[in-house]
Formats: sequence, structure tokens, C-alpha cells
Amino acid sequence: MWLERFGVTRRAAIAAASFVVLTAPGADAAPVPLSSVSVAPVPSSPAEGTWRTSNGTEVTIAPCDQGLCGTLSWIVIPKANAEQCRTTDKQSFASLILDYNNPDKSLQTRSLLGMTMLTLKPTGDPNSFNVRVYNPEDGSTNDAQLFILNNGNTLRIGGGCLGNICVKSEDWPRVAPRPTAPDFTCEGGQ
Repeated sequence: MWLERFGVTRRAAIAAASFVVLTAPGADAAPVPLSSVSVAPVPSSPAEGTWRTSNGTEVTIAPCDQGLCGTLSWIVIPKANAEQCRTTDKQSFASLILDYNNPDKSLQTRSLLGMTMLTLKPTGDPNSFNVRVYNPEDGSTNDAQLFILNNGNTLRIGGGCLGNICVKSEDWPRVAPRPTAPDFTCEGGQ
């Protein structure tokens, strides 16, 4: 080990690394065990977390290569497909939850479970984002605004107005993440 050339043994180097010296200007230095030093966590975005959409499906927003992404973490099967869902083996039915409405035919066989449907870009306000939204119900991709409201407990997604043309907004409440996500339920669909 290169430290041994300077008379420092491996054991001494490990012992020295477990202490940090904290000093204030003009104060005497005193070793403090590294385990007693607390470091504040890097603040996460207020958008991170799991949010319930108007139809009960849940979207989990977390860091990704593009910044922040929202994935389908809990899908509520629509009433029209609920009976088939209940009478089919869960794994077999999961293999049927695909992106059928995607205009790109090569993507129509990808699973909706865990699929990214939101890509968030920060603005100057930590509670406001520009967002690209993929809608698997019709295969469209749209740009919208996303706001975190009510002390971080509500996500509002929509477009606002330009002249007399307004885009519908939805409010999604924050919910606890599910331990089995991504997953789906056959009950409760609209």
C-alpha cells in the first residue's frame, strides 16, 4: 500500500478516516467521529412521489435520465375489461396490458405497467414544471403545465388558457407508494 512507504499502516489509515476534524476560525481543532456528523439530505423535488389520477390509476414521479419522469405504477382496469381481468390468471392478464393505441406500431406491444407517461422539465419555480404527457388512452403526446399545490399534497396537470381556448386541468392527490408497483387492479374502474 502506498501509505506504508510513509510509515502509515492500513489500520492507522482506516482509523484516521473514521474521524473528521471540525474547526471554526480561531478555534482549536478536535477530532469528531464521522458517525456523529449529520449531513442534510439533498432536497428532492416536490413533484417526486405517487399521485392518483382521476380514474384511480397512479403515477409515480422519480428522477430519471431526462430529469423527472412519471411512470404508470398502478393501473385500474376499466369496467369494460374488469370481468375478463377477474377471470384470467393475473400474469396472463398483465401480458395483455399493452400500449395498443400508440401511433407507432412498433410500440404497441410494450407494457403499460411501469411505462413512462410524463417527462417533467423544471421552470424558475420549484413547484411548477413544463411537462410532456403521453396519453395511452388515445396514443397522443401533449405539452402541458404541472403545478404542486396544497403544501405538496396536490398535483395539478393541465394547460391553462391561450385567448379563449383552455385546456382541461386535473388535480391528483398524493398517495403512499405501493410496495408491489408496478401492478394493477381489476376493481374500481370507470
